[in-house]
Amino acid sequence: MCDVCGGITAQEYADSIEARIRTYGWTVQYVEGDGERNPGFGYTIGLTQYDHPEIIVFDPGSDSAYLSLEPLAWAVLAGDSFGEGDDLSEFFPPPDRAELLSFPDSATHLFTANTIFRDVGDPPVPALQLVRTARNPFRTASGGR
Repeated sequence: MCDVCGGITAQEYADSIEARIRTYGWTVQYVEGDGERNPGFGYTIGLTQYDHPEIIVFDPGSDSAYLSLEPLAWAVLAGDSFGEGDDLSEFFPPPDRAELLSFPDSATHLFTANTIFRDVGDPPVPALQLVRTARNPFRTASGGR
């Protein structure tokens, strides 16, 4: 259940997000999905202040979304910079593969990040989509099994 659904006010929720960003430099917002056509997703809030795109990942679980975003966010805070097409497999255990894709309009999904970091009249905050796929160790280079 979301915090606001659980009874805190929108202002209390905004204050808690801003407090996490002040304390850690970033945080994750998770949005529950409602089926296959509208899957759950998590995204970073705070990477914008490091001149880096926020990162979104579509994932049915809030914990796994956080664990996917966490190593990348800490790497950005440590000075790394990521862009579209980057292979991020080094951040995830084999046989997983991970890469970043362009996420053209963050206003539709990264509402809280845009509320905090977007000035009126400015374009939406830049964002990248993390895509993780498991490699099939039984698949050969020709595609056979």
